[in-house]
Amino acid sequence: MSIEAKAAGDARRVKKYIYDILQFNYPSKVTWTVNAIIITLILLSVPVDMIESVGDVSPVLKRAAYRLDLGMSFVFALEYALRLVTCTEDPRFAKPISGRIKYMLTPLMLIDLFAISPFFILGSGLVRALRVFRIFMLMRYTNAIQLVNNVVSEKKNELAICGAFLLMLWIWSSFMIFRVEHPAQPEAFKNMMDAMWWSMQTFTTLGYGDLIAVTLLGKVITGITVAMGLILFAVVTAVMTGGIVQEFQKYEQKKKTPPQI
Repeated sequence: MSIEAKAAGDARRVKKYIYDILQFNYPSKVTWTVNAIIITLILLSVPVDMIESVGDVSPVLKRAAYRLDLGMSFVFALEYALRLVTCTEDPRFAKPISGRIKYMLTPLMLIDLFAISPFFILGSGLVRALRVFRIFMLMRYTNAIQLVNNVVSEKKNELAICGAFLLMLWIWSSFMIFRVEHPAQPEAFKNMMDAMWWSMQTFTTLGYGDLIAVTLLGKVITGITVAMGLILFAVVTAVMTGGIVQEFQKYEQKKKTPPQI
């Protein structure tokens, strides 16, 4: 075997090894350690952000928090780069260029990109606020996101019907309340945008109190909107709860099924 072939084989084995660690394919001490470090850093980023937001914290502590944030950002950026380099081990992303682009556009990788972007972009405000996406990186280390995806996939028709009814309720109640309340209080319901905001907070039962129906017919429309909103949200909750129960039953059945030899 030539030196080049041996080097290529070693590089491929290292790449596969790193891929398995990052994807948690084969639990081992190294895998557990690497993932535990990343999870710890994700959780640690929350108090670091809190320290930086306090004005009267000592300069020494602020400098320490800043340096720790830079170190965590570097680790997250390194993890992102390693995931991008090794993703071609997955048959779905096997193509060197298009496969990696496709992988970069997956939800979890987009979250990772938002989380590490302040490390590359100098600025404040919204740019630094993107660090909040770090907490969503924990979704990679739980089965909850996969469970929700399965439920939504299984119940997509039912959820689509509920969504259509919610949309119709939103449009109907907005149109009706504008026609009824605009003549009575033109300053409150200036246009349909105000009416749609009223409808949103009414059928979700938030009721901020900034827009209130004062006419008798407007109050009737409000009651209908609240009742229909409660019914539709109860239906959505029932659909999602039923789907989650079914997924748990499948999971339990899979655990009880003996492995095929």
